[in-house]
Amino acid sequence: MTPLRIGILGAGGATRGIHLPGFQLVPGVAVKAICDPNLDAAKAAGIADVTFSAGELLSRSDIDAVVIATPNDLHRDLLLRAVAAGKHVLCEKPLALNFGDAHDMLIAASKAGVVHMTAYTYRYTPALQYMKHLVDTGALGKIRSVRSAYLMALSGHLLGWRSTKARAGSGVLADIGSHLIHITELVAGEIASLCAMQRKFRDDPSSDVEDWFSFLAEMKSGAVAVFEISRVCAGRGAGITEDIFLELYGDAGSACFTLQDPWGLRVNLGQAAKDPSSPLERVNVPDEFLKIPGSPRDIHAHDPRWGYRFDQAWQFVSSVRAGESRAPSLADGVRCQAVLDAALISAESRSWVNIP
Repeated sequence: MTPLRIGILGAGGATRGIHLPGFQLVPGVAVKAICDPNLDAAKAAGIADVTFSAGELLSRSDIDAVVIATPNDLHRDLLLRAVAAGKHVLCEKPLALNFGDAHDMLIAASKAGVVHMTAYTYRYTPALQYMKHLVDTGALGKIRSVRSAYLMALSGHLLGWRSTKARAGSGVLADIGSHLIHITELVAGEIASLCAMQRKFRDDPSSDVEDWFSFLAEMKSGAVAVFEISRVCAGRGAGITEDIFLELYGDAGSACFTLQDPWGLRVNLGQAAKDPSSPLERVNVPDEFLKIPGSPRDIHAHDPRWGYRFDQAWQFVSSVRAGESRAPSLADGVRCQAVLDAALISAESRSWVNIP
């Protein structure tokens, strides 16, 4: 096996908590260098070779692929430079500040012929993978309605650059709403149109973005959906204790997911779904969904609320080795950016907006 040599741009929480430990689980992978303007932060990541120059890292012939884990406003420029240098690329979400920039990134990566991927780690949650299986196999029938929410308490990591439009694009919508939109479309299909509203609850003069966002949506399938995204919900946790909820109600059954129970789903299926007095019942996720196919991860080695996120590294590495940009590619990131932009337009205009 030819070793895959990786460079990482950005030494923040995503790198230290997800990317580095994920790549360490994959055989034949070497993280060669980390770039960050804060050299102390780069050194704290535990990689000996550190630099503050992105140009230096991208010009190296001993690096095959890069991870872009920087503030959002830097994604476009760094990705364009990376693919021009022939590097395969895994880019954090949201892909860019707007749809136009995200689309430019996809076109450039496609023309360069490199493997590309967007970092949507929650899609690897075992219960979500099982929920998708239930939808795909028709166990829920035709989806009628969707309830989707990502709720968390205010966490310090959400302040700083994540609280400015110039660097983040938007507030809670871009930061965690991008995750929620992606996983909801993954299991329930694409959004066709939406009507949104937003609020800035915190009295923070250093912030010019929203803390809470919600929208009604019509799915392309005809199903209806309601989304709520908030980082000001006391008691809803932060980091490993925060929660995502996704509920699907079809004409043949229902399935309800919570991030705090990643190895289980509450369902109402088959004959039970025909009985109006029958409650939702928790079922264990079957073993084949506890990690993605081929992943070398030991499912018992980490907290179930977090360990599945390391499967992202395997998905990227195996895609590079196969020479194929598999989901979630930059196309998935562009798709999500279209929804983000439409939601912001809707919230400003207080009107329904179609997703282009």
